[in-house]
Amino acid sequence: MSKESLKRKLLQLQCHFTWDLRREDVDIEDFEERIYESIKFSKQNNKLYAYNQLAYVNYLNGCNEEALTHLQKAKKTARADHPQDTEKWLVVTYGNFAWIYYHMNEVEEVETYLEKVKTICRNLGSASTYTANIPEIYGEKGFTMLKFSGKHYEKAKECFEKALEKEPDNPELNSGYAIALHRLEPTNDKNKNMEKCKPLKQLRRALELNPDDAIVMVLLALRLQDFQQEKEGLQYIEKALSTSADIPQVTRYVAKFLRRQGSVDKALMLLKEALEKMPNSAFLHHQVGLCYRKKLFKLKKDMHYQSKSSGQIDDLTRHCIYHFEKAVELKPKFQFAQVDLACMYADAHNYSKADERFEIIKKMNNLKAEDWQHINLEYGKYLLYHKKLEKLAIFHLKEGYKIQNESYIRDNCYTNLKKIAERKISRNTKDSVAFGILGFLHQVKEEKPQAIECYEKALKYDPGNEDHLSALCELRLSI
Repeated sequence: MSKESLKRKLLQLQCHFTWDLRREDVDIEDFEERIYESIKFSKQNNKLYAYNQLAYVNYLNGCNEEALTHLQKAKKTARADHPQDTEKWLVVTYGNFAWIYYHMNEVEEVETYLEKVKTICRNLGSASTYTANIPEIYGEKGFTMLKFSGKHYEKAKECFEKALEKEPDNPELNSGYAIALHRLEPTNDKNKNMEKCKPLKQLRRALELNPDDAIVMVLLALRLQDFQQEKEGLQYIEKALSTSADIPQVTRYVAKFLRRQGSVDKALMLLKEALEKMPNSAFLHHQVGLCYRKKLFKLKKDMHYQSKSSGQIDDLTRHCIYHFEKAVELKPKFQFAQVDLACMYADAHNYSKADERFEIIKKMNNLKAEDWQHINLEYGKYLLYHKKLEKLAIFHLKEGYKIQNESYIRDNCYTNLKKIAERKISRNTKDSVAFGILGFLHQVKEEKPQAIECYEKALKYDPGNEDHLSALCELRLSI
């Protein structure tokens, strides 16, 4: 059989090689670190998924023999964990075997594993020769998408939805679906209604089916905290700590809850214990940095800190920067840590490093719209309050507000722009830039009469402004 003919068959498989998992979408070292963490600490039954993921990482790193070793472990795990229906759990693993052997030019082995998949699919009564619409495949794909990168969260959600159509009461699939929904919908969006919050409902459903799922417990606690239901959330936090305090991922979310609650020292203690087990966790370092930042901001609110606490301010700033730097060193594509680091450099008046960091951030790829909204907000505030570059700041705040993602970040863009306009008008009632900003805000909110009025005033005080004229013409034509 020719290689071209083989590849046509291979592309019909459902496995990591056909799931559009691109190297440029992930930090490989960080991905590998998180896989090993899940093998070492997770109490969930996910080692099969982990070994398949490691095999794919090995392939991406050019280590095909290592990939085969991990696939053998995946096969052994499937047989040990699912003795009654092993074959269904091996479709993805056998597909990965076929692809690895294809890249090693071992045609007979490729054909062997293609035949294995074909036999399983036939036994399952599948209409397709080399795949089957079964929850085991959708589930593994969903969990892989969740772990790979934020770009794949929507695909993960779709996979779990398909799997749950076939097994609606499956605890693991319900947990995966809850996590996907949680990650897709920002937890700190204050405009959401608790009764209509789909992630909250699904997290409750997942915990009902598996009361011992500590990850779901802490995510549910954070959701409840967002809706000011902290007392109920704390019950889940305490239970998660009593059963799963040794899992760094659980500790990270527990610490986040405690930090937001105000129990910063307790959060720091837990995070430091977790870092002893996982010293290379970018997420843990980031959470430690956030705790030090909260302590720093609290100290700065003390009106006497300049005379009494300058040494403490310096120490907290150093700790904060150190952990943010460590987080981005371990995971360069961790945009939240990158932005937090840039802002801390700015607070420390190290503007050259802040500028450098924001330039790195602006060159990042594969970010979601809401990520760019966050970046534009923080960069705009940096330009406005630290660099005193008002014109450029206005541009970035506008870019953030234009992104149609309802969130507190978008509200913050709006508030900053409105404050700039109001301040400018208080100083000069004929300030065209201020009326242009107000016109823009009304225009984005589709308040057309108010937008037209503001742009007319802006043109009255600056008749040659092409941006204002263009916006006014567009509005008039749309009425």
